[in-house]
Amino acid sequence: MAKAGRNDPCPCGSGKKYKNCCLNKDRARRVRDSAWRGEEQVTLQKLLAFVQRPAFNPQTVVASNLFWNGNYGVEGLRTLDADEMARFLDWYMLDFCLEGHRKRPVDLFLEEMGSALLSGERERVHAWRESHLSLYRILAHEQPGIISVLDVFQEAPEKVDEHGLGRLALTGDLILGRLLRSSSPPHFSWAAILLPADMEAGFVSFVRHAYRLHQETHPGASWADFLSDSGYLLNHNLLRLALQAGKPRGTAAPYYDGAKTIQTLAEAEKRVREQAAKEARERQRLHQTPSQPQALRPPGEEEALRQTRGGILLPEHVKYRGSKEVKP
Repeated sequence: MAKAGRNDPCPCGSGKKYKNCCLNKDRARRVRDSAWRGEEQVTLQKLLAFVQRPAFNPQTVVASNLFWNGNYGVEGLRTLDADEMARFLDWYMLDFCLEGHRKRPVDLFLEEMGSALLSGERERVHAWRESHLSLYRILAHEQPGIISVLDVFQEAPEKVDEHGLGRLALTGDLILGRLLRSSSPPHFSWAAILLPADMEAGFVSFVRHAYRLHQETHPGASWADFLSDSGYLLNHNLLRLALQAGKPRGTAAPYYDGAKTIQTLAEAEKRVREQAAKEARERQRLHQTPSQPQALRPPGEEEALRQTRGGILLPEHVKYRGSKEVKP
């Protein structure tokens, strides 16, 4: 396809000029892609290939339901775009505890494939294992490619090598992502996203409340422990805030907007409901006792929590073997 000019109609079909629609978003993607370290991409592709083995498929569906706060099954995975799949996979590979294992996909990857990795790759993956999602406020642009950030939950300052989002961000903007210490200075993972400064208060309030609940069942748990175990809650809050906004953020801005994903998942949920209703009618036709389809909630809607034996907090409707209800 020919490259769209600034004043050309946007290729997305919105009817707006490219400069007023998808230009900044496309520029953000190009900057992020060009900044990606080739050697890390090779290691990442090995890890991605490992978790796409058929044996992981049921676990991937469970993890997807947890991350997106619903029961979307395979349908949900099929409908997500590449950027949203990147955010899910980033969390799934490095944080999700596999049912029946109490190990993460990255742990199994090192056990099974570690001997085939080069020395530098093993060190890199071990550094990835120690990472977790968090929210960072941009304090200053120190020099080209280096920004100063603050972890808003742990109140810890860092200097970060960031040639991608850092070029697009303003002081005070937020980065939601995983800080990888496989380089010096550390850098954000491939799936980090940029958020406006006005979202900080809502994030801090929601996550600090979830951290207090976590500490009730995990006395002495650190912020790093909580964010590693329950980082998916940051995505729940991201969707909740987008749902509360009620309309998409301006597409000309480089900030992440979950409005489209909420709509996509709602459509997937509708198809799941329709399929469940069709199966129920078929069972009735065959004089079998129909089971009631499980009630699904829109992404981000508040509800009770459940907790697994391993301590993972779950939305009430997301089933996970051995989970139990958590008292409010």
